[in-house]
Amino acid sequence: MHIANSALGKAGLVLTGGGARAAYQVGVLRAVSDLLPDLNDPFRVICGTSAGAINAVALAGGDDIFRHNVGHLERLWARLKIEDIYRADVFGMSRWMTGFVRGILQGQGDEPVSLLDNRPLRAFLEKEMHFDAIARSIDEGRLDAIGINACAYTAGQNVCFFQGKPEVASWDLGQRVGAKCQLTLDHVMASSAIPTIFPPVKLNREYFGDGVTRQMAHISPALHMGADRVLVIGVSANRVSKPVRFSAKEPPSLAKVMEHVLNGLFLDTMEYDIDRLITINRLVDLIPEEKRQEAGLNLRPVKLLDISPSRPINEIASQYLDGLPLILRRLLGRNLEKGEGGASLASYLLFDHRFCRDLIALGYQDAQAQAHQLVEFLDPRASQEISL
Repeated sequence: MHIANSALGKAGLVLTGGGARAAYQVGVLRAVSDLLPDLNDPFRVICGTSAGAINAVALAGGDDIFRHNVGHLERLWARLKIEDIYRADVFGMSRWMTGFVRGILQGQGDEPVSLLDNRPLRAFLEKEMHFDAIARSIDEGRLDAIGINACAYTAGQNVCFFQGKPEVASWDLGQRVGAKCQLTLDHVMASSAIPTIFPPVKLNREYFGDGVTRQMAHISPALHMGADRVLVIGVSANRVSKPVRFSAKEPPSLAKVMEHVLNGLFLDTMEYDIDRLITINRLVDLIPEEKRQEAGLNLRPVKLLDISPSRPINEIASQYLDGLPLILRRLLGRNLEKGEGGASLASYLLFDHRFCRDLIALGYQDAQAQAHQLVEFLDPRASQEISL
């Protein structure tokens, strides 16, 4: 018997960005499908950013059986090759440098410039993503809304492009906007366009890039789309990683600087948002509901479950650095040779099936370690019966 969770409220799923690190999310989702095989619509609201947007569309744009959609997603990641995602060769890199210099001399180039050519990703997703199925999932009541986050480079706004039921309305909070539309491949390409690494994408009248850029409220879009509790699948292992200290005998390389920039975008802001929500929940619990109403505080506690890697991702990535194109290994060279953390930067671009399979296995293991919390979060009725 297939079970729907509509009577239990609306669980939201937030899939963060992180390039190849997003394979970890697939392992967590597989654990969900194994723990609750009869729960066909565990998430009524799905929100994805960057590579998490790819996973979000794969879930929302699949068939009516959740575990089948997860299985399809796992097969994609488990056979992934870097050539499926981007080209990294001397011609492409020289093209980026030429565009960069032209931009300095002329003030503006003719087309978006990026370090890597991600046209293979577009071709790959055109074959594997089914955007027409999103409307069907919404019409048949399996999904309330799906949102994809992107950053508008001119306006400086973080925009959640979403497709959902008629009652799910757009929002405008200044720098954070929710725009209702019919999602397309361009929205996913824009959301996953890592700054400077992949080219921005023009949507309507403006160019957009990776959704993590200027995104300080990762969980907020899911709440705007109607979720009353949220599962966040992160890709940061900051809580289990110990800072490595080196003497500053030399200035940081470009690769080292880029590593810190990407870690700040993809990892740190998500953790800040989770900590903020936990703090708000505690404050709300201390204020009686009638007092909140008298003060005009439209606040309610939001149940949150966060699952993130229990092992440092860079340690896993360091085993498979030979999978990177030679030119990227050269770019990262000094960091990799001296052990200064270059593997962390590499992990965002290491779309290698060996690395991805290890991340899927880690995600599955971490989710199973929180099996009781997961089942209670998604279907409290099942937690009374299921043997874990």
